[in-house]
Amino acid sequence: MSAISLKAQILEKGYNLDAIEDVTVKTFQNAIGGIAKAAHSEWVRLAQEKLSTSRADYIHGLRQAESFRMTSSGGSTVFEIQLVGKMANNYEHGMAGFDMKSVRPGWLGGGKAITAKEGHSYIRIPFRHSKSSDARLGYSGKAKRADLGRLLKETTSAFGMNRMVRTSGGKVVTGPVARVPNNASGVHPYLRGLTKIQSKAGGSPVTLAGGKKAERGSSTLVTWRVMSEKSPAGSWKHPGLDGANLMPLVESWIKREVNSVIDKILG
Repeated sequence: MSAISLKAQILEKGYNLDAIEDVTVKTFQNAIGGIAKAAHSEWVRLAQEKLSTSRADYIHGLRQAESFRMTSSGGSTVFEIQLVGKMANNYEHGMAGFDMKSVRPGWLGGGKAITAKEGHSYIRIPFRHSKSSDARLGYSGKAKRADLGRLLKETTSAFGMNRMVRTSGGKVVTGPVARVPNNASGVHPYLRGLTKIQSKAGGSPVTLAGGKKAERGSSTLVTWRVMSEKSPAGSWKHPGLDGANLMPLVESWIKREVNSVIDKILG
């Protein structure tokens, strides 16, 4: 975030710095400290309001220890607010498109890559699907344009994947419990091979229809895609990211608040 100077804004409003008493300077310091903390909260609020799939990673970049610091420079107190982390800053400033296959070490260069008997590397990459209304878990890009959220609900219902699989005694069956065939007709290509994986969950038992108590469980819906050195060119092309550009909004907010404080103290 660019520097915002209290002294510069006082001068811009036509006030005489030499006429400001020491006690008033102390009042300013306290007020500006409050604005800095409030600005950090405002930045988080904007991210929660305006972002969806990138929201969690972006806000994580605002909740690091170094995201808010107070230092002294040339006799002045400096409040520093910053977004921490490469991915969080990619979401803020934007990122050009790139070929995910060529990134190193990346997936193909990582420890989970497998070498085929023909000599090339490949890896199966899981993609999680969710029926939650939480925007962070929603679809974007081509999947969103294909209305995949609606199709996911239809597919899980058609293949009996919309309810927990249990034994006759109420125990949760763990591991893969249902799968959409790769050649399933009438199913969107993105959802072929969709697998439901169940696991036990902590907490008190759940009550089923008829009042029967049963073990609590959780499930995940996953599909896999194979990335290979032999994958067609452009098949793993990341389209890039448009910048969220929340920083200028926070800077404008800070300047308005500082101007308000100047008028209240010196006006």
